[in-house]
Amino acid sequence: MRLAGLDGEGGDTDLRISGTPWTSASGVADELRIDANSGMADLKEADAGVVSGTHGFDCTTALNETLATWEARLAAVRDECRRLHGTLAGTGKRFGEVDHQVASRAGGVQTGNTPDWAK
Repeated sequence: MRLAGLDGEGGDTDLRISGTPWTSASGVADELRIDANSGMADLKEADAGVVSGTHGFDCTTALNETLATWEARLAAVRDECRRLHGTLAGTGKRFGEVDHQVASRAGGVQTGNTPDWAK
């Protein structure tokens, strides 16, 4: 397919849909989900013993509040990345299928002598 009004100069003017960008973005979202989950585990491990080690200090309550807010933030990031991973992967799959279907249907069209504007 050619974009109307473009004369073909200055790069590729063909309109193509590809699953690759969507699939790649899905993979990045999944990596971020894994990293957020690992970060939560690391945070909990690092926090182990903080309460007993800081007993009697004014900072104990603040440390516990900070831990809870970071756990909530990381959980939100992890959950959003999980959602995005599925959505982006599905979109890439659908676009990939559309490309294949269009290519197979268009390949069967007999055009005879194709004018320059339609190439």
